[in-house]
Amino acid sequence: MPKRGKLARGRFWARWRVYARRPDGTEVVRRAEKIIDRQLSESLGFRLEYSGPLNKTDAWKTLGKLIEQTNGNGRTPVVDGSKITLAELAREYLDLSKPNWEAWTAENAENLVVTHLINGPLGSRPIPQLTDAELQRFLNVYVEKDSSSSLLGKLIRYIRAVFSIAVERGFIDRSPAAKLRARSRKKPSERTHTIQECSAILAQVAGRDHLIISMFVQLGLRSEEEFVLRRNDVLPGALVIDEAIVHGRIKATKTAASADVMYLPPDLELELKHYMETLENRNPDAWLFPASRKGVPLRPANFLKRVLKKAAERANVEGVNFQSLRRTSATLFGAKAKDPKSTQAHMRHSDPRITLKHYQKEIPAEIRNAARALEADLMAEKKKLEAEQQGVIH
Repeated sequence: MPKRGKLARGRFWARWRVYARRPDGTEVVRRAEKIIDRQLSESLGFRLEYSGPLNKTDAWKTLGKLIEQTNGNGRTPVVDGSKITLAELAREYLDLSKPNWEAWTAENAENLVVTHLINGPLGSRPIPQLTDAELQRFLNVYVEKDSSSSLLGKLIRYIRAVFSIAVERGFIDRSPAAKLRARSRKKPSERTHTIQECSAILAQVAGRDHLIISMFVQLGLRSEEEFVLRRNDVLPGALVIDEAIVHGRIKATKTAASADVMYLPPDLELELKHYMETLENRNPDAWLFPASRKGVPLRPANFLKRVLKKAAERANVEGVNFQSLRRTSATLFGAKAKDPKSTQAHMRHSDPRITLKHYQKEIPAEIRNAARALEADLMAEKKKLEAEQQGVIH
C-alpha cells in the first residue's frame, strides 16, 4: 500500500474530497485517493515536454483534473472554495505529502503543521480571507517569542505549500504567502564549559550518571547516539557508533561520517567495564543504558531534566545541555590535539575518520594522545576538588 512507505520517484499518492449534492440540497462528502504518475497524467490529456518521471508541478495539475472529473463531471466542483479553512487544506497537504517523506520527516512535519497551523489561531479561518499582512502578523508573534530559525523557516515553507494548493485548486488567484519573511532574533548558543566546571558537575553524580556525563565530555557524543549504545558496541579500547534515536525510533546515524569507532581512553574504558558488570542483561544487543522498562533505552530528555540539569544546578554551572557538552568536548580535545584534523576526526564531522567497516584499523596516535591528555586533566581536577572538599590544599 502506498501509505506504508515512500513511493518511487515520479509517483505521488493523491487524496482529495469528492462532494455530491442530494436532491434536498444537502452535501455528502467522501474521500478519494489515487496514485498519480506519468502514465495517468498523459491519459488525462497532459502533454509533458520532458522525459522521465512526472514532476511535482504536473502532479498537482493532474490532481486538479481528477478533482474536476469527480466533482461534477468536469464542471466546477460543488464545494464552495470560500469556506475552505486553512486547517482543512493543511490536513490535505499532509495527506498528499506524507507518503513521499521519510518516516522521521513525516512525523516532525505533521507535529509542526498540526500544532501551529491546524490547531493554531488561523486554522479556522477561510483561506480566501487570509491576507499577506495577517500571515505576516502570525509569523511576527513567533519572532517576538524568540523562536528558532529552524521553526520559522519550516512555518514559512508549510504555509506557502498550503496556499500553493489553494491556488492550484482555484480557491484564490494568488498566494498571499509568497513574500513572507521572518528572521529569528534568537542567537545560537556557543556556550562551552571549562575543565573546572566539568569536574564540578561530575562531582555531583555517581555510578551510571557519572559514566554518561563523562562520555559526553570526553568523547563528544551526540545524545541521540549515546543513549542507544549496546553492549556489543564496546570493543577493547574503542566504542562503535552506528545507531541513533530520532523521534523515538532507532535508525542509522545522522550522516555516514557519524558512523565510526571512537577511541576509549584507559580510565573511561575501565569505568565503562565496571559499569557493564552491574547490568543484569548480558545479551550482546542489550542497551548499555536501559530505562526502567525492559527493552527500552534511556530517553535523552529524561536524563537531561532529571540528572544533568540538576547536577549542573548543584555545581552552580549555567547553560548546561547536551550541545554545550559536545562543544566543550571539541574545545578541550582541540586544545590537546596537534592539528584540527584530529579534532574533526574525534567529533566525526568530516575526514579523516575511521569508518565502521574498517574498525579494526589502529586509532591514530595523535588522537589517543589527545584523549589521554584530556582525561588526565579531568582526573587531576577531580583530585584537586576532592582535596579541597576535605580541607587539604595542595
